[in-house]
Amino acid sequence: MSLTAQQLANHVGRALEMAREPAVFAYAWPQPWVGSDALTVQGQQMPVRYCDSVLQIREELSGDLTRPAVLLVSVPETQLGQDVLARIFRQRLLHVDRWQMLADSLGVKHIDPRLFAISWMADALLNCAGDRRPASVTALTYDDALALCLGAVFGREGLQIDLETLQSCCERSAALWLAQAPERRTLYRQFLVTKLGSVADALLGATEAGFGAAILGLGLVCEVLYHPDAASVAEIRDARVRLEPRLGGLRLKEADGRRWSELARAELLRRDDSARQDVLKLAFAVLRDLGVTEHAVLSSVLPESLEQRLEALGEALRGFLKSSASTQGVDSAVQFVLDHGLTPKGHPGPQIATMVARLVRREASVAQTAVSGDLVDDYLQHGAWEDWARRCLRGTRPESLARAVSKLLDRIEERRLEQDHQFATQLAQAAAHASSMPRLLPIESALSTLVAPLTARFPVTWIVLDGMSWDVYLALTTTLAEQGWESWQPATDAPSSVLATVPSVTECSRASLLAGSLLRGPAANEKSAFEAHPLLRRSGRGSHPPRLLHKAQMDERQQLSVEASKLLADPDQRVVGIVINAIDDALAKSEQMRIDWDLESIPLLASVLDQSRLAGRVVLLSSDHGHVLERHSEYRRANDSERWRSAGGEPGDGEIRIGGARVRALIGSDIIVPWTERLRYANKKNGYHGGVTRQEMLVPFGIWSFGPLLGEGYVPQLQNRPHWWEDDRRQIVREAPPARVARQAPRLPQMPQPDLFSAPRATRWVDQLLASPTLARQREKIGRLALEDERLRALLDCIDERGGRVSLDQLAASVQLPMLRMRGVVSTLQRMVNLDGFQVIAVEQATNTVTIDLALLRTQFEL
Repeated sequence: MSLTAQQLANHVGRALEMAREPAVFAYAWPQPWVGSDALTVQGQQMPVRYCDSVLQIREELSGDLTRPAVLLVSVPETQLGQDVLARIFRQRLLHVDRWQMLADSLGVKHIDPRLFAISWMADALLNCAGDRRPASVTALTYDDALALCLGAVFGREGLQIDLETLQSCCERSAALWLAQAPERRTLYRQFLVTKLGSVADALLGATEAGFGAAILGLGLVCEVLYHPDAASVAEIRDARVRLEPRLGGLRLKEADGRRWSELARAELLRRDDSARQDVLKLAFAVLRDLGVTEHAVLSSVLPESLEQRLEALGEALRGFLKSSASTQGVDSAVQFVLDHGLTPKGHPGPQIATMVARLVRREASVAQTAVSGDLVDDYLQHGAWEDWARRCLRGTRPESLARAVSKLLDRIEERRLEQDHQFATQLAQAAAHASSMPRLLPIESALSTLVAPLTARFPVTWIVLDGMSWDVYLALTTTLAEQGWESWQPATDAPSSVLATVPSVTECSRASLLAGSLLRGPAANEKSAFEAHPLLRRSGRGSHPPRLLHKAQMDERQQLSVEASKLLADPDQRVVGIVINAIDDALAKSEQMRIDWDLESIPLLASVLDQSRLAGRVVLLSSDHGHVLERHSEYRRANDSERWRSAGGEPGDGEIRIGGARVRALIGSDIIVPWTERLRYANKKNGYHGGVTRQEMLVPFGIWSFGPLLGEGYVPQLQNRPHWWEDDRRQIVREAPPARVARQAPRLPQMPQPDLFSAPRATRWVDQLLASPTLARQREKIGRLALEDERLRALLDCIDERGGRVSLDQLAASVQLPMLRMRGVVSTLQRMVNLDGFQVIAVEQATNTVTIDLALLRTQFEL
């Protein structure tokens, strides 16, 4: 009998209430007493004596009987004499009713009769530290009793009986389970299997086989062994058999294996990185013991699975390069990589896969569509985005994928060679005739054309990121837009890009940019020319002339200097120019580096932007030239610079001679420059500039504000990603246009700005919707905030033309509104077409994508 002192005291108390005079309470007690020599019963101390012989009982009874006492007697009652029995309470040994005591302890009136047949159950329940039942609960059920016992077994009061909890208990408290008597474990296991199913049997089988601590790892192994694609693999079927000893001889069913894997993955994701690593290592060790590590690819969490998925992507990419008829194989392999649910922090795999998919879609589209004859437009619409992807693919791993990616990049370089040569030829011809190239603004004219008009109206921060090419600019502006910055361009005569000097080196191109005229010289020359420029000085007060800060003036212990902060915060300081060398400095490093540019990778840039935002400044973000990255370039000896040389002799392969007044104003003579990215004149570095590729010569220039609109003379400049950059596989199938109506392509924004609401012929359902009486009633409900038909048509046409799925910036382009206002426009659109709360128009917040359910729209508006 396993009773605590308090339980015994409670029983003695009830007996004491029935006694009319002080009495000796003798209990049949088969085992030694391990408690104290006294009990506290109803506030009074009662001595307790354990007696294991009749003589000892007689000795205790010969003492003072004027006070109640408790005797615990291990001698059978039949061996006690009548004189002994006559002197104890009720003239017999008392027996503790364990079930009644249990009922009292739990505060219940009824106990499930099935429990009485289990000889050890009362003692097990009395040893539980469970709380009393709520007053509304009057019975102890069989399930409740087993739950109480299991809570004590696993050291967890109030145990919730579910698979997640059982998995945790098996992992953390396996020793407590194994310490239970076999008959008890058998009953508990039967109960849990009945309650939770055969997965519980597997968890407990593994625990009893000594693998409780490996429960999570075994669950992760089950994802591989019981994957839907694994049943037909002979090695995996054999591995399932080899797994059985770890489960106590149990053979798992397919459904149970998958359920266990779900439990394990869910628990794994709740843990921190350090705890996860131990489980992942253990799981892969089990796979190795079972001989199926080559099938780890089927796991959604193992690091080795991600590596194998990337290797499979490499194989799919090699297949595409052999036959570019379809991107389906690469698309599937990329999705397999992206579906990995536990990519290690900082691992480039998902980004690599995404960029590979984009370049493959680009290559497929090139094979089906003629390349644009406008070399500048083609680069800005496609080439710069290709360069972003190419940059992100530097340092690809694993090796098998890296080799396939290298072949893809070789193919892209080869395809672009002819265009690079054509651009260089056009540039040389324009330089020779002192003519400008269409839609390109010479860099020395940027100050007067783009900067000065703004400084006359707004306080301006002009940030020059030395060496920033268009691909880096696209990456940075993506982050800017996400943070709420709005991009603008002049409403008329906006150039496509700024054009660097020849050669495209800092001492020429940056000096000319900041001086507002052709200039070659060091930073000191830039500073004096900038601060003395008449157009900039005219915009400010005499006491606050334009200021230009180089690294020494703005970088203070790797933080924004006090001087720079004061200038940016001063509303009277109309023009602040800031030169940041982070990108150019990175080019001088080892070619083994890869930098994924964003605002946080250039802390000084982020600080300047924050200060400008707080001060309400318009930000001009520009560069002085671009750059090409090192990739198997040819070294050719020259003494002038890394990408240009004096015009002695004839140009070699990959070179072109360029002269003209613009070049001679800077260099004094003609020069020879590479027109291909495959040539350099310097030691190997991360990147180079000075040549005349489009990457080096086309200079980004952006106008940004946070909050207020720039007003007259400026329109939003929206980042239109190329079609191959986005994944369109999830597009909703739209209705085919009527056979007799020719469907027109969506009109792209042109400069000068077209009519705000101009649009191609609407599809049939759009016409029907605009004529719908239901829509008219919705318009009346919303009132003056409702969208007018022209704007509504433009939005719906844009959604339809892109298959029912469109990005928010594409919608903004369709109606020529800044992104700042598009949330409100889309919200109004939803109010007009989402009847009774049904999501005809939905917004995916994570991807900034707007979708339409065309079938639901037809039903709601009876089209």
